[in-house]
Amino acid sequence: MTRSITVATSVHPPDDPRIRVKSIATLVDAGWDVTYVCQAPGPADTTGFEVMLLDGPRARRTLEASRAIFALEADVTVVHDPELVPAAIALGSMRGRNRVVFDLHEDLPRQLMTRTASSPILRRPSAVASMWMLKAAERALTVTLAEPNYSWVFADEHEVFENLPIAEGLPLRREDATGVVYVGDITADRGVPLLVEAMRQIPGVPLTLIGRCSPLLAAQLEASAEAGGVPMTMTGFLPYPEAWAVAASHQIGVSPLLDRPNYRASLPTKIDEYRSVGLIAITSDLPGSLPAIEGSAAAASFTAGDADALAAELRSALDDPRRLAAATTEAADVRRRRAWKGERFADFYERLVTAFQ
Repeated sequence: MTRSITVATSVHPPDDPRIRVKSIATLVDAGWDVTYVCQAPGPADTTGFEVMLLDGPRARRTLEASRAIFALEADVTVVHDPELVPAAIALGSMRGRNRVVFDLHEDLPRQLMTRTASSPILRRPSAVASMWMLKAAERALTVTLAEPNYSWVFADEHEVFENLPIAEGLPLRREDATGVVYVGDITADRGVPLLVEAMRQIPGVPLTLIGRCSPLLAAQLEASAEAGGVPMTMTGFLPYPEAWAVAASHQIGVSPLLDRPNYRASLPTKIDEYRSVGLIAITSDLPGSLPAIEGSAAAASFTAGDADALAAELRSALDDPRRLAAATTEAADVRRRRAWKGERFADFYERLVTAFQ
């Protein structure tokens, strides 16, 4: 019997890797009838599932997505945004908690505590409100987590589906690879201005930034790179396969996160992805990041927030061909150990269906 599932996000990009490339692809392969509710213009590839597009500003998209999860009446509904949790709780109270899932992508309270886009006066009340919302979600919904470190706010244990790479979806580093790459959302807290500052100490080495960026920050980064003699390319957001095809033409991948509460204990997916592609991975020395490079002869860490230390690590990696050879050797092992657990993910949703039949 075909099982139906609605996967909804009003905030994430349609090609968000965790949602589109991992979750939806896994469910389609497992035989689910999937409807994806997401922002227009939708994902680049819609093979095997239906799409319901949301348009307009963020508040309007949230309202449309909230209406959609009720109207579609799927066997299981999955929401990926905190904005959709109130509607999901209402839906769960009607249909049962086993039929509505909230997949938590980030440490929401700590993220709100450090959010530079909001007023400092509102950060703590917003974080406290988010904790109450998550506790309400725990009582009314099935909760899944992208990292075990997000569990601190909950009373019970919840399934963790780590946001690991899909190894077969990643290319291997090209033989003519050169330069440095960053993949992910481009923000100050994620350390991208620090990376550009470090690259200014090794002028002439190409730098590619792959990901979403605000126009204001993009202009600032471009001005800094030009003044420092850094040949920099900003591609904007690219779908998962395209992003890693571009990344594979580089030698080094960087995760330059600053020491912020919501990053300190998190393990950035990009480190495993860099290593799976065969790039030298260089990361800030946050407690959550360091386990991803433990035992590596190629990867290295630097003091978070220290541009001089990052520049020194970049220079060392660029000058040592043995590091690049080690990165190639280690890639196969990383692909084997650190890959998306699609079978376990599909089994979990199969158990949800069985629970309410």
